[in-house]
Amino acid sequence: MSKHRREIAVQVARSLYASEDAIDAALTQVATFVAQMPAARQDAKFAACVGQDAMAQAVAALTALNNAREAMVKAHDALAEVREQFQIPIAFGAPNKPDYAALTQQYSSASLSLVEPAQVA
Repeated sequence: MSKHRREIAVQVARSLYASEDAIDAALTQVATFVAQMPAARQDAKFAACVGQDAMAQAVAALTALNNAREAMVKAHDALAEVREQFQIPIAFGAPNKPDYAALTQQYSSASLSLVEPAQVA
């Protein structure tokens, strides 16, 4: 592989990681906002209907961000396929991120057992 193509691949990988991190940061911020709204309403002693439309819109925004995150994960997977197809010698997994395929295999092969509910006295 040429040095130029490798440099391009590194740029794309860095942009991918930055995009994933930005979506995660936005999800975290909006989730915090959504959680704060009912607490603020209760603290101000407003009726439950106060701010409901705003809450519904904020939850819709959270859902849209989650959909964006899901799409970015799929884009990441598609880039991994391109990497394999063209034998690009870089990993589309940051050093501080676990290998998703290995984790998926590890947890899908784990056996699950049914736990009985605790008895309440």
